[in-house]
This record gives sequence, C-alpha cells and structure tokens, in this order.
Amino acid sequence: MVRTGNLFPARLRESHQDKRQNTNFRRNGKLQACEPCRKGKMRCDHMMPICGRCTKRSKPDQCVYHPAPLTKAPSPHNTNSDQSSSRVNSFGTAYQSPSARESTCDTVYHGAKRVKRADTFQPVADLPRQAESQGPVALEDLSRSLLDHGARKDTLGLDDSAGFINHSAVLAEHELSIGIQPPNTDVASTPRVSQGQIDRGAAVLTLLRNLSTIEKYIDKWFSFAGGIVVIEPMVKIYLEGLRSTWHRALESQKPADLRMMSEQVWENTLRPVSRILNRHTTPREFCANVTGAFLRWEVVGIIVTLVSLVAQSLKDGDPVFCSHDDAPVDRALHALKMHNASEMCVQFCDDVGVLNDLYLWLLYENTIAYCSMRSKGSYENSKKNSHLTNALLSCNLHQEIKVDEKTPLFMAELRKRLFICAYDGDKYTAAFIGRPPKLTRHYCLLQLPVDLTDAQTMSDGLELEAAVDGLDEEGWNQQGTVQRSTFARLSATNALITEEILEISLGHLTQHETVRRAAEIEARTNKYWEELPEFLRIDVENPWSLQHSPLELLFLVLIRLNHLDHHFMLQRTLSKKGHFGSTTPNINLLSVCSDIFNFVVRLVDNKDHFRDFQIDFVQILTKHGIPAAAVLAVELLHQEHHLNSASALAYPLNRSDTIQGLSVFVSCLGTVRPDTSGHESCNRGRKFLKTILDMILGPGPVPTQSPPTAESTIDDQMFGAPLSRPGSDGDFMKWLESMEWDQDNCISFN
Repeated sequence: MVRTGNLFPARLRESHQDKRQNTNFRRNGKLQACEPCRKGKMRCDHMMPICGRCTKRSKPDQCVYHPAPLTKAPSPHNTNSDQSSSRVNSFGTAYQSPSARESTCDTVYHGAKRVKRADTFQPVADLPRQAESQGPVALEDLSRSLLDHGARKDTLGLDDSAGFINHSAVLAEHELSIGIQPPNTDVASTPRVSQGQIDRGAAVLTLLRNLSTIEKYIDKWFSFAGGIVVIEPMVKIYLEGLRSTWHRALESQKPADLRMMSEQVWENTLRPVSRILNRHTTPREFCANVTGAFLRWEVVGIIVTLVSLVAQSLKDGDPVFCSHDDAPVDRALHALKMHNASEMCVQFCDDVGVLNDLYLWLLYENTIAYCSMRSKGSYENSKKNSHLTNALLSCNLHQEIKVDEKTPLFMAELRKRLFICAYDGDKYTAAFIGRPPKLTRHYCLLQLPVDLTDAQTMSDGLELEAAVDGLDEEGWNQQGTVQRSTFARLSATNALITEEILEISLGHLTQHETVRRAAEIEARTNKYWEELPEFLRIDVENPWSLQHSPLELLFLVLIRLNHLDHHFMLQRTLSKKGHFGSTTPNINLLSVCSDIFNFVVRLVDNKDHFRDFQIDFVQILTKHGIPAAAVLAVELLHQEHHLNSASALAYPLNRSDTIQGLSVFVSCLGTVRPDTSGHESCNRGRKFLKTILDMILGPGPVPTQSPPTAESTIDDQMFGAPLSRPGSDGDFMKWLESMEWDQDNCISFN
C-alpha cells in the first residue's frame, strides 16, 4: 500500500470528483453493492468505478455493479419467469415496451383473480413462486411483505445552491475526501402499510366505479378550463392505463378485487418516481410508468381532484350532471365526495413520505379544491397553503430549475409553471386578506416557462425542437393565442408587482419612503402594461369584439383587472400611509375605482360568457367589483350631501350612470348561490350597497343635521349615526376599511 507523508492511504486522498457514489438502489431502498461484496456478503462502500474494498483486495477488474444480479433468463416452459422478467424491467428502467406492459396488465388482473377469496388474494405485480405452491397470501402477510421492500424518498434532482449554510454543509463537502461514506438522506424509514390503509384505499377506489362518467367529467373540465398544472394529454394517458388494467375490478366492485387493487397501488406508491426520470425520459414514457399496472395514489388523487373541481366550477343543471335515464347528479355533494377522496390520497402520500413531482401536482390541485370550499381568510386555508409552500421549498423549486441528467425538458417546464402558479396564488391571497406572503422574491427565483401548448409540451424529438424554434426571442408564442403557459408567464410579473405593493402597504416605511416607492412601482406598472403585446390587452369598451374562447376571454379579463388592481392597491396605500390627509380627496383612487367598476359591470351584463367559470366569476365580483363599488357608493353618498366638497368639484360622479351601475351590480350579487364560499361576502356587499342606494333614492332630501332615526340607521354598530350627519363619513370609512371580503381561491392559478 502506498502511503503519504501524513500516513493516510493514497486512495483516501483521491478527489471526490474522481470517485463517485453508485446511486442505484435495490428494491429494499438500500444502495446496490458490487458483485464481489454482494457474493461475499461483505459491506460495500458503493464507490465507483471501484469500491474501497475491491481496491484494498486488489480486485479492480472484478468490481462491477450488476443492474439485476438475481434475474434469470426466461424459460420457454415457465410463464412465471416471463412475468418476473417483465416486472423487473418495468421498474428497473425508464420505459417498458407496450407489448410487455400489456402482458403485465393482463397478469395483474387475471393472476389475482385465479386465487381470489373473500378475504385473501395473491400479491399483485409481485407473484413469488413460493406463493403458487403454498396457496393464497393473507392481506396481513402481504402488508408485512411491503415492509421488506422499503421505500426511498423521491428527490427532484435540484441542487440547493444555499446548502453551504446548513449545519452539515462542511461535513458534506469533505466526507468523501477523507474516506467517510455520507449518510444516505434519501432513504426513508420503512413505512408501514396497515390493513386499515389498504381498506381506506379500497374505499377511495369505489368512487372510480363508472370510468365512463369520470372521463366525461374530465373531458368537460379540459374543454373549458384547459387544466391548471396537470395538463390534458397526461390525464388522458392516466385514464387509458386505468381503464385498460383495472376496469374489471372497478366495475365489479367486489371487496376482494378492490383490496387487491388497493394493495397494488400502495406498493407502486412506495417505489420512487425518480427512478424513471432522466434527461431522455419522454412525457409519454413517464406517464405510462405511473398508471395502469403501475398506478399510484398520486395519480388516483389527481383524477378525483379534477372531478371535484369541475363540479365546483359548473352550475346546477349542467348537461354533464344530467342524463335521460338517471336522476340528475347532486353537483355540490359530488364535489364534496370527490374532494374527500382527494384529501385521502394526499394523506396516503404523507403517511409514507412521498415527495415527488406527481405529489406536488396533486397537492396543488387539491389545495385549490380545498380552499374553494372555504372562506379565503380562514385558518384552515392558511394551513393548507402552508402545506403546499413547505412541499415546494423542500423540493427546492424556489431555486434554479434546469434540465440535467435527472430532469427532462418537459419536467423542468412543468416545475417552472407549478412554482409560478403557487407563487402568484400566494400573492393573491396575501393581498386579499392583507397579510404577509409566505413566499418572497428575496429568496425565490422565478423562471418563465416557454410559451408552448400542452400538446407541444408533451412532444419530443424533432417535433419539440420545431415547437421551441417557433417561439420568439423572449419565449412567447407567435400565433397570438392566450393559453395556460402564456398566463403563467404574465402571472410571474404580476406577482412580483403585487409583492412590492404589499411591502409598502404592510411594511413600516416612513411616509416619504412610501410615496417614493409607490411612484416607482406605478411607473414600472405602467411601463409593463404599455409594453405588453397587443393581443394580450382586451378591448375595454367592447370585450366581445374579437372571437375568443371562454378561457382566453377569462385570461384577458384577469390580465386587465390585475393591472387595474395594482393601481387600486397603490392608491389605497397612499390614502392611508401617504400624503393624503383626512379631508384631501384621492382623485386617482376614484378614477381607478370607476375604471374597475365600469369594466366589471360590462362583465356582469354578459356573464353568460363565464357560465362555466363560477369560482372565477365570483372572485371577480368580490376581489375587484365590491371594493370599487363600495368606494364609489360612499363617494356618491358624500357628494349627494356635500355638493361643494373638494371631491365633488374635482371628480363629480355621474349620478344616473353610477346608480344604474350599482343597481345592476347589486342584483348580480343576489344571484350568487348559497353553497358558494363567496356567498357570504356577496350577501354582505349586496346589503351594504343596497342600503346606500336606499338612502340616496329615499323619499326627499335628508336634513344634514337631523338626529338618528329608524329609517336612517343601519342595523350595525358602526352606523350609530346617520351617514349624512357631519363627521360621520370618517366613521363610515373606518368601518368600510375594516371589511374583509372573504372568497374562495381562483381556479385560474390563484
């Protein structure tokens, strides 16, 4: 052995760049050993190209890592060998041929059915030879067999650029160079899949009994909503695999078959998704390896979540819920049932420590469905959003996302889109309820996804190259279409502007600093709007002048309203923290409120265009319509009784137009259905605006010095004095500012 001057073996002084760790894992979650160490049952340090033990024993030529050391050549007389070989290939490589997968799918169902009993069944997709000789395996024994496989936590393959400050960073940098094997942080403690979990999984699967109806709901969802993060081509592959492999078990609804299916899904979920991801993995290969015989709880959860979302978005009596032969489906109850199943799938993944791309997609969609059923500012919603935020940060999606040896292009693009959607939703929620955001620009790197269609995102090879080459220099599509990726790119800039406004409105800056920064933000906001491509700016006077799909129209409406909302928040901040005094009117605030309100009233007049976007439409009413309408209603009342006030002279409201607009808006608020989470906010806003209209249109003028009367007093402690009494406008405005307009999450990226 060659020794160095400090008496350390020379092999320990080799650079960690020359020696690397073998990252292939066995089915039990442990690192794969080289053949000499495996056969000699000795501890291997898993280093490549030659492990330390083989170097020490002078056997470098024998140190090889066999990818499947226990596999045998298939025998033409042994069908089980063919099944075993197919099973190894399906999980050991990124892709399995269609013919092999079809053979495996047949084995999954028919092999289990041969040994079916009321309370026992054969292990699915893992048919050990001894099981055939010993008879059926009990569920309890099968659950125990899962523990032997172990589970390894998925990693997304992203480098943590800030890892140098964590407590073990120095150790991690130098352990290999001094011959110490770093601990494998990817290996999780062995999860336990109990009989109760299997039964709960079977209960979830009962909701997939009628796959044709499920497919009808999801087709409807993508026909108008286009998906959020989970895109249509992927879900089509999931459903195709689900039908081809499991349709008999789902249609029969026999407890033994459902428990068998649940057991298989549990076993698949324990296998890391990262094993099937590399630079060359195509989208279809990835999808095919997480459905069918390889179905996972993440995929089941995504499917039921989409059904819940479509049920929440549509109106009662929509054709998708009706048929000629059966009674109409209870839309609200169906949305709740599917949402509860989605919650169970998320819990299944949490129980066994799953953290991968599929899980993040499920968690994002599930968070939208969850928050859409509850008030926007509720503590439950805050906890749910925190769960999503923590998962994104744990996967380092706040750092640079790039294509590497473990990440194909389509996955990098979907990760960018997911993080932007979550980031923008976080800012929307923070602005809505007036609280600090959970994600901040100081620690997050926002990367714009390329502006591809969902079909182009799912392509590969020359087709993908042609799609990317068809984009302009900044990554925008050149067809003038507004699609999900287009809106995601816009959402990034919108979120950053909103966050800067929140910093001055919720922060503790001096008045001078607040005014200065507000002017800078306003200038950047106007510049950004002016530089926006023409096809992304809607015709405010006639939004219906061009032929747009309902989804494109919704995107254009939100783009315009988000821009106006930036000005609204800035002017509100200046009114409260800037140079405006209690008697100085903010004419800019009245102007932007007029723009917002007039635009919203035009949308209300043509609300049939948004009949499939009930959550989004109610969001427009509460987030943009009610605050702007309230400001104008209060100002109109003020001008009615103070004709010579500064605001009345500087910005006189058209009495007739304003009253007509408020009347139309009040009527629309009254149509929001009671089971919508925004109903309470709309009802409160309706009562507020209607009361002011009654006071304006009441019988005869109201004396300015009259004492409170039953007719002029509202049943609220903030209205102890009539609004027309001098000095009461200030109290009224304080009450108005304290109002919180609760509403559910927006399906479109919020």
